[in-house]
Amino acid sequence: MIKRPLCAASILFLSIQVILTGGLDLSPGRKPSGLEKQIDGKARVVLAGTVCRREEKTKCEALYLKNSQIYLNNQVFHESKILVFIETKNQTRIGNRIKVSGEAGVFQDARNPGNFNQKFHYGKEGIHVSVWADELQILDARVNMIFEKLARVRKQWKNLLTEHMGEYYGNIMGAILLGDKGNLDSDVKDLYQKSGIGHILAISGLHMSFLGNGLYRLLRKIGLPFKLAGTVGICFLLVYTLMTGCGVSSIRAFIMFLIRIGADITGRDYDMPTSLALSAAVIAAWQPLYLFDAGFLLSFGALTGITVVAPCLEFCFIKEKEEIKKYKSEKESRLTKYRKKQTKRYMKEFCSGLAVNITLLPLLLYFFFEFPPYSVLLNLFVIPLTSTLMGGGIIGSMAVPVSSYAGSFLLFGCKCILYLYEKACQISLGPPGSRIVTGQPPKSSVFCYYMVLVLFCIIIGRYKGMQESETKEAVVLNDSRYRKIIGGTVPAVLMLVLILACQYTYGGPGKLKVTMLDVGQGDGLYIKGPEGINYFVDGGSSDVSSVGKYRIEPFLKSQGVAALDYVFISHGDADHMCGIEELLENQDMGIHVKNLVLPPEDVQDDVLKALAVKADRYRTRVVTMKKGEILREGKMKFTCMAPFPEYSGETGNAASMVLELKYKEFDMLFTGDVEGAGEKLLEKSKELRKYDILKAAHHGSKNSGSEEFLRQTMPKITWISAGQNNRYGHPHEETLKRLKEVESQIYSTQRSGAVNLTTDGKRVEISSHITAAD
Repeated sequence: MIKRPLCAASILFLSIQVILTGGLDLSPGRKPSGLEKQIDGKARVVLAGTVCRREEKTKCEALYLKNSQIYLNNQVFHESKILVFIETKNQTRIGNRIKVSGEAGVFQDARNPGNFNQKFHYGKEGIHVSVWADELQILDARVNMIFEKLARVRKQWKNLLTEHMGEYYGNIMGAILLGDKGNLDSDVKDLYQKSGIGHILAISGLHMSFLGNGLYRLLRKIGLPFKLAGTVGICFLLVYTLMTGCGVSSIRAFIMFLIRIGADITGRDYDMPTSLALSAAVIAAWQPLYLFDAGFLLSFGALTGITVVAPCLEFCFIKEKEEIKKYKSEKESRLTKYRKKQTKRYMKEFCSGLAVNITLLPLLLYFFFEFPPYSVLLNLFVIPLTSTLMGGGIIGSMAVPVSSYAGSFLLFGCKCILYLYEKACQISLGPPGSRIVTGQPPKSSVFCYYMVLVLFCIIIGRYKGMQESETKEAVVLNDSRYRKIIGGTVPAVLMLVLILACQYTYGGPGKLKVTMLDVGQGDGLYIKGPEGINYFVDGGSSDVSSVGKYRIEPFLKSQGVAALDYVFISHGDADHMCGIEELLENQDMGIHVKNLVLPPEDVQDDVLKALAVKADRYRTRVVTMKKGEILREGKMKFTCMAPFPEYSGETGNAASMVLELKYKEFDMLFTGDVEGAGEKLLEKSKELRKYDILKAAHHGSKNSGSEEFLRQTMPKITWISAGQNNRYGHPHEETLKRLKEVESQIYSTQRSGAVNLTTDGKRVEISSHITAAD
């Protein structure tokens, strides 16, 4: 490091930024803006701003405005950036000054563990508020011709790809070449990400390096001097970076390319570690919150693995000096040399891929909670073809205006490569153990992992330097056999310990864990039994779209849950089952549902019957649970309390399946949406008793939780699952008043986000994901 003072200074600066931004929370992006403080839920606003970026979505257009003035409650607020969504597309051009009226809202923190943090995602770009516009007026028609032209080129290029490759493959190619994922098939995105090649769908350093270095080398080969070739390469990459949206990986690759060209022009040696550290420092100085962004960390982590870890693995596994035996014929000798050369090349590629996976494992588990172990082998196939894919896509696109036949032929070749990618992904996800769901590792485990990895690299690097300088010391690493053992054992043990640490964190025996997820206006409760069995009670929402994909599944994976042993559905309303339906449909790449437990057939509506048919089609066992039946797990048991056999009313809320959970001295009641006749039968049965926790029926509706019902249950704590600012007004004041009369402490997802409970059967600990309880 002494030989790299600029690298050392950059790392020191990054360390200071991490402390200031993460430890002391001093980043401006974390502080709410003046407008954000004034908006409670939603607010009607009028604003004026300049369009600086435009993105087409599937159902709307996203406009990024700068230098905005927002009018709210007779006050004027100034925002450097604001995001506007509007259904009508192509009304504006970049540079236009526009006036918009619509409904403004603030971005949400993650409402559950493992969920997407919308507030952080936009906050790191300096955006605090979004507006859904219903009126738009152009105040100033002046256009930023450079950015508008780039936007039009990007759109026309995307149209060309979809025209010659079809919508399906054209959108994939558009994501790879242009960073345009607006119309990308969500199933393709999931397939690529879960198999470990999601990086090719983003404009990454790999793409930029291929384009920038490829052009630079070509210009140098045809005789252009360093300065001219470098200037052309820089200009090309700058234009391409601006056109594709200035992602953090693109910016990193552009800065590193600048450093490389500068080194060539000045006659200095290009040093990869210094270039990497300096580019990270530049981005962190520009926007410190990127230091905690998944894209930033994965981009720099991958290159760090290739730059630092890969040489250590090569030292352990590859012989630097090999004696070639003399064979009887010269032909055999040349063949042997060629084979050894190819073997060494493949081993270096394998070591690079392995190094990237070793380096990124904690980050992948921390942000995505699962790891595809076969991705190392899959990327050995995918990455070498990526340069061919990009080259064919660019050359084919340029050839189409000249010769439609030649261009279409090249783009058809790209289509074939994408087809091979898809099949390779499907094959890699087929064998057992293709996806290891571990849950989110503790930060302390991640820190220890990297400390040990750094120590390993320091030791290996030291002895590698000693060998290169031919220093003779009697050390174990002088023997290639021991190097292979150490090089294979240390990373393997390190990765295994991290995975086991995750399982220990979320799989401790002897304790019952219950989480009421924030699914918006709906219900969703996860239970982990004392012996590790996973249960889920209901799971749906009426105001959060794709709640299974974006709230339930990420939460479960963050807890290390790859399969649900039992899923109970209380009744057939969508806000109690639509998320479970999503899980059933996506079991091959998501959460496996082993058993679906439904109410008795005589109270099932058509929706529940259709769900049972679908579950059977997706190889999930379907059973019914009648009143009085019990499901046991050690000292814990679920007892079905309702519906009663004598119930003769309509299907729906009143016919909800009611479950009693008992573990030693702890009791909890899950009520679904039970009300009316169903609740009356429970009251008359005299089977109700005092409960530690009551999950309030029907999201706290005034039609549930009568005075008599609460007098019999006397819950110490009541959980209410309801959406923020929901149209039903849940929970109703009448219900809250009745709960206060029995002195029940209230926890609501509206205020607390997810609510977590842990008990050993005696002591109960409750925590809120966002705020304290009411």
